[in-house]
Amino acid sequence: MIEIHELTVRFGARDVLRNVTLTIPCGQRAALLGANGAGKTTLLRALLAHLPFSGSAAIGGHDVREDGVRARALVGYVPQTPAFPPLLTAAEVVAYFQEIRAVVPDPLPLLAEVGLDAEAGKPVGALSGGMARRLALAVAQIGDPPVLLLDEPGSHLDAGGEILLRSWLDEAVPRGRTVLVATHHLNGLQGLVDRMVLLEDGRVRADAGVDAIRAARWLEVSTPGPMPALPDGVSVLPAGNGVLHLRVRDGSLPALLEVLGARPVDIHEPALVDVLREVRG
Repeated sequence: MIEIHELTVRFGARDVLRNVTLTIPCGQRAALLGANGAGKTTLLRALLAHLPFSGSAAIGGHDVREDGVRARALVGYVPQTPAFPPLLTAAEVVAYFQEIRAVVPDPLPLLAEVGLDAEAGKPVGALSGGMARRLALAVAQIGDPPVLLLDEPGSHLDAGGEILLRSWLDEAVPRGRTVLVATHHLNGLQGLVDRMVLLEDGRVRADAGVDAIRAARWLEVSTPGPMPALPDGVSVLPAGNGVLHLRVRDGSLPALLEVLGARPVDIHEPALVDVLREVRG
């Protein structure tokens, strides 16, 4: 559904994206991970043909530059910072985008779905950040698009909005939706995506399915010496000052704790991106 081949974006003398190649098939939910400045937003904007790039990109078989109208018609997009006309009401914003999508204007059902029916007559400029984010989620659903591009969708969402977002991701597979969600942290959403792609310095550094990532997870345990007889699945990491630093494969922690007995332990779970870098894909 989404095909990207050697996509490069250059701002001046700097390559913001370099030879990015990705294929996200129909019905897959992929998380695009990376720190701020890694190029995540730039990649989504390139998919919408909002900026020039070399290489190629297509959505649903439609080249995003040569056949951009048809490509974008397949997409529901939640930008990192929604920017709606501040004097329009929430209902007017939804109705406006419904007309653009050739959908009969009827904003109230969509606003009710995101919990904004009581705010239908309120100007956008008077909405809180969380409400504006919910409005962006409502607009992205217009026409039931088969592709969702979500840029930091959990940012500024309240608890109710996060529940709504999780339900979107949960329902994406049975509805056949393809999802690309860009974020620098998943906020508990990793159980609702099928694949994780790590973008660093404008390049794809790792790409793996969640099952492979889950199987590769480990824990790091620090405890005072001396060295005991270590059970299977436990290895020694560099440490000093008489402290043992151990890497513990998933499932081996109970056996290690039994060996350590009453010793104090400090258990640390590595960052998701560290696991992803190791898996690579």
